Amino acid sequence: MMADGSLPRLVGGRICLDFVNTADWSPAGGLLKDKLVTAADVAVWCRGVGLDAAASRHGTLAELRAFRAALRRLLLRVIEGGSAAPNDLAPLNAALQSMEAPVLCSTGDGYGFGSGVKLEQAVAVSAAGLLARTEDRVRLKYCPGEDCGWMFLDESRNRRRTWCAMDMCGNRAKARRHYRRKIGRAPDGA
Repeated sequence: MMADGSLPRLVGGRICLDFVNTADWSPAGGLLKDKLVTAADVAVWCRGVGLDAAASRHGTLAELRAFRAALRRLLLRVIEGGSAAPNDLAPLNAALQSMEAPVLCSTGDGYGFGSGVKLEQAVAVSAAGLLARTEDRVRLKYCPGEDCGWMFLDESRNRRRTWCAMDMCGNRAKARRHYRRKIGRAPDGA
């Protein structure tokens, strides 16, 4: 994920959204760039979102990617106002049903997932919490940036956040608009 060992950018507002954002997506929903290439990438991402205990336990990379794609399809249906088909919910429900007790434990400085919780389960708990709250579902958005497709929870006061991050996609869009305006003008003195 981060070749230099740096932590991933977290713009989603929820672990499940940041997990979906471990890839860049085309407007049609195809995978453009996967940031979960190795098990080390998964461990870096887990540390970045505070899931150290979960970093050591997860399915294969292919299973993680399939789970991520299924979760993204489900969240897109929610964003687009559609209702989920039972098979859309199946991967999420399977991860939730496979959880072993205890799920939550005291960490000394707060609470976290128990050591028996796998990455997919931690992401599923986050997604279930997001989907269960109407206030969160209506604030769920995806970035319209070119070749981005990242998802985020719009927690702005006026619900007008457009971009995954202004310093990424927002600035690129502004620069493109500026360029189009500039080349669209007639030369001075004409």
